[in-house]
Order: sequence, then C-alpha cells, then structure tokens
Amino acid sequence: MAEVKNNILIDSMEQTFEQCLQIAKRKTQDYATQQDPFKNFRNSKVVGVKPSRGILVRILDKISRISNLIDKNAAVKDESIEDTINDAINYLAILKAQLQNERKEK
Repeated sequence: MAEVKNNILIDSMEQTFEQCLQIAKRKTQDYATQQDPFKNFRNSKVVGVKPSRGILVRILDKISRISNLIDKNAAVKDESIEDTINDAINYLAILKAQLQNERKEK
C-alpha cells in the first residue's frame, strides 16, 4: 500500500495517536505496574463490576463530556475537548487490550 503524503486527515491522526501513546505511557506509570498494567481497572471488581465494563463506563463519561464541550468552552482549562478526545481514544485502546487479555486468560 502506498504511503499517503500531505494528507491533513492522516497527518492529524498520526499526531493524535502519538500524543495518545505518550499520555498512555505516562499515566500507566501513575496508575499501574509493569507486572500488572490493568491494575487500576481491576479495582472495579471491588464494587462488583468487571474491568471491561468499568472501562466502558469511563468511555461513556468521556463521550458525555465531549458532547457537552462541542458547544461551549471547558471550565477546567487543563481538560479541553482535545484532552477529552485523547482520553476517549486511550480508553477505547485500553478496552481493546483488556478484552484481548480476558480472552487470553480463559
């Protein structure tokens, strides 16, 4: 497949995915361990929620916030719509990895 050059959509997506990956790496250091990258999400079991469902709830929170921010500016300045979109992208990727991990553990 030929590489697409000078495409505003692809360029934007590359930047977004790189930003999301860097954010995920930093947050993983804060919320998880090398031995258990899903540690933070496993905590949902304490209240009887499967980790994959807990992640889905976080995605829905982000979608709701994005919906609210489409028409207005964020009151919390370090949580812009762009930041929230990046969080949603990361949570979708985390959900994918969690589901793959669950299948592997069975």
